[in-house]
Amino acid sequence: MQLTIDQIKTLTFGAVQAEETKDGLRFYKCTEKQIEAWKTLSATLGERAETTPGVRLDFHTDSKSFSFEAVGVFEVYINDLFRTKLDLSEGGHATVALCDPLGDPLEDARVTLIFPSHYLNASLKSVSVDDGAYVKPHEFDRKILFVGDSITQGWDSGYDSLSYAWRVMRFFNADAVIHGVGGGYFHRTVFDSIEFDPDIVILALGTNDFGKYPTTAAMREETVAFMDRLAAEYQGKKIFCISPTWRMGQEKPMGHFRDCRQVVIDEATKRGFIHINGLDLVPPDPAFFADPKPLHPNALGFGIYAENLIRKMLKYL
Repeated sequence: MQLTIDQIKTLTFGAVQAEETKDGLRFYKCTEKQIEAWKTLSATLGERAETTPGVRLDFHTDSKSFSFEAVGVFEVYINDLFRTKLDLSEGGHATVALCDPLGDPLEDARVTLIFPSHYLNASLKSVSVDDGAYVKPHEFDRKILFVGDSITQGWDSGYDSLSYAWRVMRFFNADAVIHGVGGGYFHRTVFDSIEFDPDIVILALGTNDFGKYPTTAAMREETVAFMDRLAAEYQGKKIFCISPTWRMGQEKPMGHFRDCRQVVIDEATKRGFIHINGLDLVPPDPAFFADPKPLHPNALGFGIYAENLIRKMLKYL
């Protein structure tokens, strides 16, 4: 039984817009206005704004398998446990048995089909389940909006679903939108209202601002403009602000890394955001990072990041 376009859309989470193309449905984590704003700043940033971290189909079914035709690299979870990674980057069809790890069929299963966090132009052409099987969307307990850079996008996590954002959303059983744009920084033009009403906002920008601006005063100007818009849009929501995590290369012409961090901390505190100290999230040891010059956590580092972030968030929830 092939699902209709409307059925697929009802099972899809993490996207703020969708379009039908010759290759199938394309989903976007950012609005058209945001994508154009990132493109204006940089063609590369514009491309990264079009990727699909956090976009997924999430549904329950009594089907014994499901099939899909798509373009991209996808991960599949069954009953919230990773099952397989499928490389359909050249386009293709895949069938996944809905069984336990021993191969025994499940009476009912939760299926999560995770779109790629970095592959550009990912699309979904069709989804099928057994004839007569029921399909219903997963129900979530809360909604979280993540706003950040490559670390929020899940750079170097190994598996897209092992980023800190994915780990946090799974822990809280949260519907989530991940506005993670690799290379992103505070800039007033990239903020936009979206059709998603989060209970929690997690803001994690600042590390790319270090060296992006000639002075901390220039950085502060854009940080103020962005945070003002965020605070106005999500007044009354829980807003967590993660100050930049440990990294190598802490001296640049604009000053020391601690001064950049202090801008983020000061402006977040002024607006009543809950500050989460990024220095408390990932150990300052290259073993927990993927880069030769540490910046992005690896899968192990992301796990520690998420564990520490969740522990700190629970104090306020």
